[in-house]
Formats: sequence, C-alpha cells, structure tokens
Amino acid sequence: MAKSVLLKAQPRTQLGRNRVKVLRAQGSIPAVLYGDKQLQSLAVKAVDLIKALSGSSSEHLLVDLEVDGTKHLALIQDIQTDPLKDKLLHVDFHKINANEKLHSEVPLVEVGEPEGVKSGGGLLEHMLRTLRIECLPKDLPDSIQVDVSALKIGDSILVGDIKLPDGVEALNPADVVAFAVHAPTVVEEPAAAAAVAAPEVITAKKPDEEKKAEKK
Repeated sequence: MAKSVLLKAQPRTQLGRNRVKVLRAQGSIPAVLYGDKQLQSLAVKAVDLIKALSGSSSEHLLVDLEVDGTKHLALIQDIQTDPLKDKLLHVDFHKINANEKLHSEVPLVEVGEPEGVKSGGGLLEHMLRTLRIECLPKDLPDSIQVDVSALKIGDSILVGDIKLPDGVEALNPADVVAFAVHAPTVVEEPAAAAAVAAPEVITAKKPDEEKKAEKK
C-alpha cells in the first residue's frame, strides 16, 4: 500500500460556532470524516496535521486516521485555510476501502532541463500542474515526475505521453498539453519617431491683400 500517515483524532460532540472558536484556541482543528453513508465530527491537533502535510507534495494525502483506538483508512479530501492569517480552519476526511479504486489529484513535477531551453533559449511552460487519476489506495503516488529534458523548441508532452506508475490511470483527456517549450520572445525595436512636421511658411501678402490693408 502507498505510504500513509498516522493521524490521531478525537470525536467532537459539542458543535457550534462558539465551540469551534474554543477548539481552535486550544490548538485543534475541526474535522469531518465522511464514509459508510454517514459522517462523524472530529477534532485533530493542528501541529499533527501540519506535520503530516509537510511531508507530502499533495493535499490529497492518504492517512490512517485513529479515532478512539480504531483506525480508518482515509483520504484528506479538502482543507480550508485562512489566507490572511495562514492558519488551518477545517479538514475533510473521506473514508476509503483498500480494495476499491479512488479518484485523486497528484502534482506533476518536471525533471531535467529541456534541450530547447538549454541550447535554444526557449521557455518551458508548465501547463498542467496536477493530474486527475484513478487507482487503488496501495498505488496512490505522492506525485508524478515527468522527464522534460528531451523537449526542443516547439515540442510538447501530452497527458497521453506521460508514463504512469503501475496501477494508475489518468482521467484527464489524453490530448491535453502538460508541458511545452516555446521559442524565445523577440522584442522588437521601437518604431522610428515620426518625422517632425515642417514649420509653416508664412508667405508674403498678395497684392489685393496689401491694398485692403492700406485702406484700413
């Protein structure tokens, strides 16, 4: 089975906004465990959850969730955070069966420097950051590495080109571009300044105009 992280949780019987504030002030995070057509309200220590997440490149982490001495194989499905305070607010766990395939998203990580970047001055564009996959829990990868070193300018790697670990199937369309190397951007010189308009030449007055001026 893919590496899972042991995480302890306590049942949460007292619900409500005020109780959640007290819970967070005590260093715990409210959580919910979904599965078996029911849900269970829990609380996990913030430091334990942060430690578990720090060792993974994906939020969709496989955990052995221990509640009152009983372990549940679960996937971290969603994490809510406060972007201003950079604090965890809530976490959702989804109970899974070790013998049933699951759907998850894993990061795509490029490996190597593309030939088109190294020798041609091109630009590597990482167009697909995560890949949606289907697999058994035992086959769930933390990330998928893609060798981009052979890419030349104009080349690309499609989802269908990515070599996946055994037992893992991509759910994204096969023709979606994951990585591409583009030609270097050419900066054009600014256009020449427009010619300065010739100064207006004041011509001598015509004879008729001179006569009218004299009569005034």
